[in-house]
Amino acid sequence: MAGNGRPARVRRFVRPAVCVVLAMIVVLVASALLLGSEAWLAARGPVPPAPPPEPEDLAIGVGPAGGPPAPAVVWLGDSTAAGIGASEPGHTLPQEVAQLLGRPVRLTVLAHSGARVADVVRLQLPRLAALQPTEVFVSVGANDATHLTSRSRFRRDYGRLVAGLPASVVRVVLLGVPDMGGTPRLAQPLRAVAGWRGRALATDIRNLARRRHAIYVDIAGGTGAAFRRAPKRYFFSDHFHPNDAGYHLWATVVAAAVGA
Repeated sequence: MAGNGRPARVRRFVRPAVCVVLAMIVVLVASALLLGSEAWLAARGPVPPAPPPEPEDLAIGVGPAGGPPAPAVVWLGDSTAAGIGASEPGHTLPQEVAQLLGRPVRLTVLAHSGARVADVVRLQLPRLAALQPTEVFVSVGANDATHLTSRSRFRRDYGRLVAGLPASVVRVVLLGVPDMGGTPRLAQPLRAVAGWRGRALATDIRNLARRRHAIYVDIAGGTGAAFRRAPKRYFFSDHFHPNDAGYHLWATVVAAAVGA
C-alpha cells in the first residue's frame, strides 16, 4: 500500500512543477519576442539627418600671442559625440564643452554614429597616435545598452580602449551612459530593460575611471531627470538623440566635472 502511494505523491508534486517550468518558458519566449519586436520598431523610427561635419584640428578660443600651442583635444564615441540631433556644428557636444570651458583648444572628433565600444577600439583608437592629443573625451555605451552587449565584453573592450590611449594623453574624460530608461523612442518594457542595462554599464565606466584616474561624468544622473520632465524640450525629433538644448545641458554637466 505504501509503495503504491509513493508514485501518486510524486506525480502530484511533479505535475505542478512541470507546469511552472513550462509557464516560465512561455513567459521568457514571449518576452524575448516582445523585446525583439520593440527593438525592430525602434530601429525603424524617424531617421535623423547626417551629423554636422566632424571637425579636424579645429581651433576654438584664442590664446595669448606667442603663448604655447593650444592643447589637442579628441572626442571618441558614438552619435552623441558625433553630433546627431544638433542643428549646426556649434551646437554639438564637443564644441559646446569647448566653449563652456573657455580655453583655447584644437578640436578633432573621431566619433561615429552607431558605434559601440568595440567599434571605438577597432576603428577610432588606431587614429589617435598620429594626432598626439593631450586630452581625450569618450562618449560611448548607449548602443551597447540597446544591443545588450554583455558586461564582461563591455568591461574588456572599454579597458582596452583606455589602456590603448597614446602616451601624449594627460587627461581622460569618460562620459557615463545616458538615461536610456527615459528615451521616448523605446517602448516598454524595452525602455526599462535598456535603462537597467545603461545603469549597469555606467557603473562599469565609473569603476574603470576610478582605477585609471580618469574623470567620470555622470550624464544620466546630471541630465536624466530634466529629459524625463521635458522630453519635447531636450530630445531631437527622432525621440532618441538630444537636440541643441539637450546637448547644451549635457555640456554643462561635462564642463562642471572637468572644471572641478
